[in-house]
Amino acid sequence: MRIGNSRKPSQRSSWRQPAGRRSGGLEVKLYVVCFVALVPLTVCANDSVAQLPEPVELEHFQFVRAITFSDPDKVHPDTLLITSIWSLDVAADGRMLVVDMRGSQALLFDSSGRLLAMLDPSVCHPGFEVRPVHAKFIKDHSIFLSNAGPWGYRFTPDGDCLGSVDPDYTSYSAGLLDADASGDLFGAYEFPDRQVLTHMDASGKTLEEYLLPASEYPKATYRIRGGGLIADKTHVFYVGPVEPQILKLTRDGSVVDRIANKTRWFRYVTKDLTDTNPSDLSAMMQAGGRIIVYNTIITGLFEITDQAILVQFHNGDRGRGHQVFTKDGELIAQELGIQASFEFGKAGLVYRVVPLAVHLSEELANPYIEVYRFIPPQ
Repeated sequence: MRIGNSRKPSQRSSWRQPAGRRSGGLEVKLYVVCFVALVPLTVCANDSVAQLPEPVELEHFQFVRAITFSDPDKVHPDTLLITSIWSLDVAADGRMLVVDMRGSQALLFDSSGRLLAMLDPSVCHPGFEVRPVHAKFIKDHSIFLSNAGPWGYRFTPDGDCLGSVDPDYTSYSAGLLDADASGDLFGAYEFPDRQVLTHMDASGKTLEEYLLPASEYPKATYRIRGGGLIADKTHVFYVGPVEPQILKLTRDGSVVDRIANKTRWFRYVTKDLTDTNPSDLSAMMQAGGRIIVYNTIITGLFEITDQAILVQFHNGDRGRGHQVFTKDGELIAQELGIQASFEFGKAGLVYRVVPLAVHLSEELANPYIEVYRFIPPQ
């Protein structure tokens, strides 16, 4: 169902105020992240890295290399410090965008992990608070930085500030964001009573907006971080954090397929969260925590080849897992009950964020990246 074309600012007021108290620009639902974050908080000190642990062994993914972060050119005004990696994007040439939301910074690295630039909007917008949520490469001509709250910034491929995104853009804090091959953006946003798919141009200007099919568990979908979004040349793939099916949609929002392959390993949600006073943060976290512990949560959706997508899960005490489907919905690989999860996938590769163990007797170190190549089953 189409909602309409670009909206005027006056038409968007009801969209800016989803139910729930805000704290520092982020909606309360973000506090539930502590239950589902797959990368434990890691603080780090300098550019030196201790001996890296052995990579994980996976049936359908082969280890390629490890990427450690460094700042030999002293781009960072202080010591390079990454507290956690909230989101990761990788360009065709291997450059990486790392968003450290806890550290309120977005960083541009080359393919070897060398720091190239800090995405600093204060150069062209002094005084604005920087709370990055997503950073996306827009083909090879720009970088789109989504900030917590209703704004964002654009940068050159080298990290120089170009200015604000289009005034029509709003990030809705923890929504999902992806860029397609043509340079357009797609965002998926969850609200207490609906899920929305937004088609934007490279500046963030809304082109079209559509209602996604209603979730069976709207409160859990709204409060729990997870799910995933992929936009390719012809379709958009979306899955919510507690939904058992991946929606395959045309670019005008019509559902053409529902992709899933359930096994006994999965424990999907059967009951939605109850109504909770938004000001009672403890009760909200406890309710979300029970779902995280006892049910399967979708933690990512990645396009690992032009013809294959990967959906990954966290399943309480049963561990993590993933399934690989063709874009036509055929299951071609799966690994369940493993300890590995990925942060990004593209062009036959997946990227795993690894925090180094913290020991009181050792100097703390940055998280690093392990790269794996997908090996299709014969």
